[in-house]
Amino acid sequence: MSDFLPEDIVVDILSRLPPKSLIRFSCVSKVWNSLITSPTFISSHLNHSLSYNNLPPLIVRQCIRTTRTEHYKLFRDTEDAFHEYQEIEFPLKSRSLHFYHLLGYVKGLFCLYEQDSHFLWNPSIRKSLTLPKPRTKVKSRYDCRLGFGFDTHAYDYKIVRIVFSENKPRRETETPLVEVYSLNAGVWKINSGASNSFPLGSSISPSRHFAACFDGAVHFAAENNSGEPFILSFDLGDEVFQTILLPKGMVNRATDINTSVFGGSLSLLCYNGFKRSSCSIWIMKDYGVVDSWYNPFKVDLNVEFLRVISLRDNGHILLEGKTPIEWELSSYDPCSQQVKNLGIQGVFPHFHVDTFEENLVLLNKKDVVSRRGVSRKRKDRSDAASLTQQEELHALRAAKAEMIRSLVEERERYIEERRRLTEETKERQRFLKEQQRQIDLCQGMVTQILQEHRGEERQRHIDLLQSMMTKLMQEHRVWESSSTEDRGPTLR
Repeated sequence: MSDFLPEDIVVDILSRLPPKSLIRFSCVSKVWNSLITSPTFISSHLNHSLSYNNLPPLIVRQCIRTTRTEHYKLFRDTEDAFHEYQEIEFPLKSRSLHFYHLLGYVKGLFCLYEQDSHFLWNPSIRKSLTLPKPRTKVKSRYDCRLGFGFDTHAYDYKIVRIVFSENKPRRETETPLVEVYSLNAGVWKINSGASNSFPLGSSISPSRHFAACFDGAVHFAAENNSGEPFILSFDLGDEVFQTILLPKGMVNRATDINTSVFGGSLSLLCYNGFKRSSCSIWIMKDYGVVDSWYNPFKVDLNVEFLRVISLRDNGHILLEGKTPIEWELSSYDPCSQQVKNLGIQGVFPHFHVDTFEENLVLLNKKDVVSRRGVSRKRKDRSDAASLTQQEELHALRAAKAEMIRSLVEERERYIEERRRLTEETKERQRFLKEQQRQIDLCQGMVTQILQEHRGEERQRHIDLLQSMMTKLMQEHRVWESSSTEDRGPTLR
């Protein structure tokens, strides 16, 4: 595979490269193409992309009414700016007069649907996949509830489809039919065990926002047969339903609840009443612990703002607001309560903002559509065949150069981290030396007082100095223990 690097090192380096480079390197040779498109490598690359993605951009979904087109754009979100730097062409076109319904964006994949047609799209490699039709048909999308998520144990993307009868998403004695689509398996399966775990008499609330995926489960806002709200989760690994209760008084029956993920935690967007005059954002600090819900934000909405979308890195909240012509993305500062329009207009309620994640998922799937609607499999074959020996040699050299550059960058990161820890150690040593000097000074003053002073004045000085020494020695021990516990990275 390589003239100067062992195969396992080459695989490890390749798994850390961006998808754009890997797609180019897949044309270097049949061996590299087989490696890069293998399910094992794609899973390994996905794992690295989830672990090492620092300060990624945001991807924004924007639907334009006049042209009936969907736009997906990458934005840099900084403390002072929110600016576009790239647009990714969307390869699909809805057959209806409206736009696709968004089922979620999870681990780099968008899931969209219209009627009984479902699609997966990976914007980082510009590939989409049309999924097979579900095994059961419904008259209306309101007859079923859908969820999209990622099974963290099997490294598999799944769609759960909960089908009710007679357009009634809650019946006292009805057990809904549950279908699950697995990307790894490529098929829909009816799961009777999942159906039996569904709490009877419960209903899943219709929502403008899709069900949130968190910790390997899809979470729906639901209510029981008494009208009490709760969270219904579907574990994508075990494929069973579970309930997460809400503390009493947290919400009421008039609250419109949407599940979401804020700050890396399961969250609820709770809109007050039919008019949605305000939105309280509740965050579950410890997943599964009912008493860990807390309410850091409450956004007062008015006729200009209707929906909370997401949380920015600077703590501001993205809102969907109304303009005289169209809806617009706005940024709300909870501290100053100031709103800034970002100049991104679109159709309500199709805005979506999420962290952009790059991976190779769908690269090895058949019947994928390229961004120009051409069979990507034929295109890849023709591209590989058209490479001359000189071009193949050039690609191989470029791959080796990029691998070496990655090694150098990783080495530099180790050196920089080691330098930082060394500076911290020196600073700690200086602090300990100064503390020891102060302790010695206090001890000397105690000795001098014992020799020169008598009675109550001497005892008062001694008590004061002993208190100072006790405090200094406690701090000294804390710093010494933290100094011995710290371990820097090992350079290899």
